[in-house]
Amino acid sequence: MLEYWYRERRTLVDFRRGPLGPYMDGLAARLKERGYSKSFAGQVLGNCCLLNSYLIDQGITRSNGITLVHFESFIDAYLTGFKTSSKLYVGRGYVWCHLKHMLSYLVDEGVMKPATPKPLPQQYRWVLEPYLHYLREERQLQAHTVQNYRRVLCRFLDGLGENTSRKSMKALKAADVETYIKQHLKESPENLRNLAGYLRGFLRFCAIWGYVAKDFSGVIPSVPTYRLASLPKGMEDTDLQRILNAIPKGTAVGARDTAIMLLMMAYGIRGMSVVELRLEDIDWQRPTILIRARKGGKEVVLPLLEAVGEAIIQYLHHRPDTRLREVFLGVRAPHFPLNGQDISIIVRKHMTNAGVKKPKNGSSTLRHSWAIRALAQDSPMKAIADVLGHRCLNTTFIYAKADLKMLRQVAMPWPKER
Repeated sequence: MLEYWYRERRTLVDFRRGPLGPYMDGLAARLKERGYSKSFAGQVLGNCCLLNSYLIDQGITRSNGITLVHFESFIDAYLTGFKTSSKLYVGRGYVWCHLKHMLSYLVDEGVMKPATPKPLPQQYRWVLEPYLHYLREERQLQAHTVQNYRRVLCRFLDGLGENTSRKSMKALKAADVETYIKQHLKESPENLRNLAGYLRGFLRFCAIWGYVAKDFSGVIPSVPTYRLASLPKGMEDTDLQRILNAIPKGTAVGARDTAIMLLMMAYGIRGMSVVELRLEDIDWQRPTILIRARKGGKEVVLPLLEAVGEAIIQYLHHRPDTRLREVFLGVRAPHFPLNGQDISIIVRKHMTNAGVKKPKNGSSTLRHSWAIRALAQDSPMKAIADVLGHRCLNTTFIYAKADLKMLRQVAMPWPKER
């Protein structure tokens, strides 16, 4: 497969020697399959060839002797005395963005082991590791949620300093916990709410297992929240049209973003529901579209609106030719599926370009707009909850406060002065 990128025989011979030689053709085939340009693939393969030469100079003859340390030491040697006036060159990151393709390929081939997560600090591993195991196994929390717990609790335990040994934790006092909380009073209420929940659960766990002398979970103050206290912020139909008009037409990015925005405007679905939409979820014969379950909700099959269908068809003309089943992919190679953060960035970008300013420029604003419009058109609350993916009907009642038509009917007249 190297012949796809190179023609010179001596170049091919140079690539296929040494410890990485047997894997160069496989890497070249992967780069071709993922749609990388010739210039970028040339940079990747060229730097991998230099790495291969470096390994030969280091006396490494077999691939099973290669470690991540060799990648790091090669980059150090590569950058030694290197000078450039280019403002686009970013040094170590520039080289690593090429070599990581070879590293990933070697891991997939079983030549190297995947990098292990950074271990917990030794001083408090004894207390945090059992708690994280409890979150994963007993509470069945998702990996990214456990990672959030780990990040917050590491900051908390780092803040305790030398008081994280077994003996010191036994002597932990309420004042130590209060001191840490006071350092975070200036954070947003939402962050404080998460912080309080994480610490309260951790301290309760420590008390149950005897890691601390007392249950300090009661020391963590509650952050007041009021059910249905906030009013959902939606957009007018004119704002939605301005956003669609601001998206560039005739390009792959424009076609993709138009289809994404229309999907969210037409059905009020979450960004992750857009991410998880697969080609087989769209039934062009019926025509219907399947919205997959999120956050404990249920799958919903909805009529495929003509405008949405047309937008998706326009995008499919530009969609990369790949075996991936997700509908929305990155336009640039390697054409991986979009993630939730990508959707948020797309929505915010086009709202900003259209000059539409809302308290939260994101997918939640489009979601609120759909719910408010559906309620104004007398759609049943249960139907709205199903489309929004709300497991509990009470969650949907917040949009009832935004139904101005109904509120005007029940409004009491303003009392006159006597």
